[in-house]
Amino acid sequence: MVAGWESRIGKANKELEGSSVGEDRATWLRSRIKMLETGIADMKFASFLIAEYDPFIVIPTNIVKDRRDPYAPNIGDFAIVLYGRTAYPAIVGDAGPTYKVGEASLRLAREINAKSTPYSRPVSDLTVTYLVFPRSADDPRRAPDYRHWHKRCEELVDKIGGLGEGVELHQWKNLLAAE
Repeated sequence: MVAGWESRIGKANKELEGSSVGEDRATWLRSRIKMLETGIADMKFASFLIAEYDPFIVIPTNIVKDRRDPYAPNIGDFAIVLYGRTAYPAIVGDAGPTYKVGEASLRLAREINAKSTPYSRPVSDLTVTYLVFPRSADDPRRAPDYRHWHKRCEELVDKIGGLGEGVELHQWKNLLAAE
């Protein structure tokens, strides 16, 4: 998709270089280029994650939107999802409705409960905890690397005292890796 949009930008720029383009058309082309460039930046920034394959959590928009608060989570921050005696490395992958807390990717949900679907949550009581590490996102952002996520989450949780005795930090398998 990115390549297609970049191609459209190239064609629009070529058309703008031509002497026969009218003022209305030039205005429209510049507007279109700006829209496409913004879309490309968004896709490059946030389109790495796939809900069926990548473990991520969703934080309510009203919590994520305050980027100046050093304790507020941001998209890309590392997190650990605690359930039972297992800690699941994850990242903050999206922002969702303000009235809903506890959303996660389908991959994470199915690891907690294999019967999970987009319409059936893995747990209905308050036994899941999200531990988010604000300002911990990789810069620049990159495609998921579960070994890196594991290492990073382990480092971050160790800074605050580590996991309790008998709690295991889960190691994700890459389901998209070429065999």
